[in-house]
Amino acid sequence: MRTWRAFFLCLLLAVGTMGSAAFAQEINLQPKYGLQPKNEAQKTADAAFLAGIDKQYQGNRKKAAEELSGRGWQLLRRNAAPEAMRRFNQAWLADATNGSALWGMAVVQAGSGKFQEALELFAEAERVLGGDIDFSADHARALGAAGLETKSESMLNDAFSRFARVYDKAPQHTLNLQNWAIALFEVGNYAEAWKKIKLAEATPRSAALDPEFLAALQSKMPRP
Repeated sequence: MRTWRAFFLCLLLAVGTMGSAAFAQEINLQPKYGLQPKNEAQKTADAAFLAGIDKQYQGNRKKAAEELSGRGWQLLRRNAAPEAMRRFNQAWLADATNGSALWGMAVVQAGSGKFQEALELFAEAERVLGGDIDFSADHARALGAAGLETKSESMLNDAFSRFARVYDKAPQHTLNLQNWAIALFEVGNYAEAWKKIKLAEATPRSAALDPEFLAALQSKMPRP
């Protein structure tokens, strides 16, 4: 049976190994360019890039960052994680406070199993995006996946609390309910998982529920 931990992530992402890549490519594929010192050529390239967006956006780097991060999300939805990370990095270079870019970086890192880095990015983005319900749902499922992977009871408890808070604010959020059910499934609480699925089945986006997960849950405990 497939593991359902990955369902806590926005997408099944794999950045892949980069051991043979050039240094410039490596830092482009790391959140915030790996926070590594850049050589003169890279600094020159950054300056040229920023000059270009200043001209295009008439000095409005916040707007530029929003559009760049939007492109990153489009790429992420097409499973193009490396290209998405490049766009998120460009957005961060334009505006280091851009929450959408930080969120996207967090999703890429979580999707490749780098949970510590992902959760740090989620925590940073939360200061900007704490009121965004989709962000909160993603944060909850990343915590759930990390808690299951590391067997951390505190992370799992945090995730369950966050699922509940999202539900309180957005009871029709189908995927939050499914992710909550998956976390419960993974810890063996099948009865509670079914309760969350029944709630999800009553939402407008119930067609988004994954039939394979429902079959897996059915195999562990017949539908009550």
